[in-house]
Amino acid sequence: MKTLFKFIVISSCIVSFLCCSENQHQNKNTLKVNVEVMHPRVIWTEKPSEHAIVSWTSSVFGTDNYVVFGTNKQLNKNTLQSKSLKEGKITMRSMDYEEGVPEAYYHHAELKNLNSSTTYYFKFCTDNTCSDIYYFITAPEKDQSYSIISGGDSRLGGKKPRFAGRTPLIERQKMNKMIAKMTEEDPSILAFAHGGDYCTTADWRHLYYWFEDHELTITKDKRILPLILTRGNHEHEIGFLENFWLGEISNEHSDGYFFMTQITPTSALLTLNTETSMAGDQLEFLEETLEEHRAKNNWMFVQYHKPAYPAVKDFNREDFYHVRKYWVPLFEKHKISMALESDGHSLKKTAPILDGKIDPKGIIYIGEGGLGVPQREPFPERWFFDEESIVEAKHHLWKISVDDTIANVTAFGIEQDTLHSFSVTSKVFETKSEVHE
Repeated sequence: MKTLFKFIVISSCIVSFLCCSENQHQNKNTLKVNVEVMHPRVIWTEKPSEHAIVSWTSSVFGTDNYVVFGTNKQLNKNTLQSKSLKEGKITMRSMDYEEGVPEAYYHHAELKNLNSSTTYYFKFCTDNTCSDIYYFITAPEKDQSYSIISGGDSRLGGKKPRFAGRTPLIERQKMNKMIAKMTEEDPSILAFAHGGDYCTTADWRHLYYWFEDHELTITKDKRILPLILTRGNHEHEIGFLENFWLGEISNEHSDGYFFMTQITPTSALLTLNTETSMAGDQLEFLEETLEEHRAKNNWMFVQYHKPAYPAVKDFNREDFYHVRKYWVPLFEKHKISMALESDGHSLKKTAPILDGKIDPKGIIYIGEGGLGVPQREPFPERWFFDEESIVEAKHHLWKISVDDTIANVTAFGIEQDTLHSFSVTSKVFETKSEVHE
């Protein structure tokens, strides 16, 4: 009798356990997790005529993260997919939680073997949740006229530049809206060369809102202007490495973020990194790249964050001196077309400089960071400014429009007003260049 009782009790427990497990399994299958995908961006590195990186943020990690892309807007013909190659949970600090930004995950997918001068539509997906359909245009494989937008120091702007909330971002948002408007008005604009200092830090409480505001650069018909990234002195946190990935370049240069972007067959933009050694591997890269590619390119622009010829900060600062010591001699030897600088938080265009003095055959340095950060009063009396320079505390970006023989360069203010303009001429397939105002 006792044996029968034990059997009945054990059998009942087993049935109860199985029923409970089945109910949990059913609940797990029927439970729906809300997934949000956001923060679209397209990154250009070395060969933008055939390659791009699409990056995004998701609210959950997901088991399947990918980009769907193709030349048909409906993405139902000739549709391709690219899996996320680098992804993970975004690092959160205590201040990020205090500011109330949500936990999130980064994803980066590479699009390879693209056709040049081609419109590519895409959407990015985490599990079964996909974004809207956006598009970008690849760089040309044949020479043609084109424009790029250049600027740095978007930061936070406003009265409380070190806090994450929406209120202090007005200037940055206005500049981003202007970029979208300019892109709509001028389809020749191919890319946005950002000179660094995207936020106050690269922690998530700041990057989250930068990515939100960056969406304001997207046109009404969902065109995304590819970014050519520079690393600034406010990008030393792990969040920069997590959220701005350069694909194979990141692997080749571990401290990286120095590379050459071939915009057209005879026009290139060299990106350098003032936040690591300016000598050593980077100097070797710069010298070898200029030796190999300068003569092939009618135009060779250079961008980096900290200026060689600062309009605001101490001219004799060690990091600025190192730019002049290590890089400028190579710029001058290979007669680069123009240098794009940031960091100072003011509008500047120097006189042409050669061998440490003003010289009509020299190089013009423009900048110096006006995409939303509060502007500082510069020092127009410094020796490298002349009557044809501009040195003012004004929010700004630069539009550089390039054809075979001339580059027209214009600084636009926060209301898309023209603040300054000049031109640089260059002889085709030669390293000689001369400046004309």
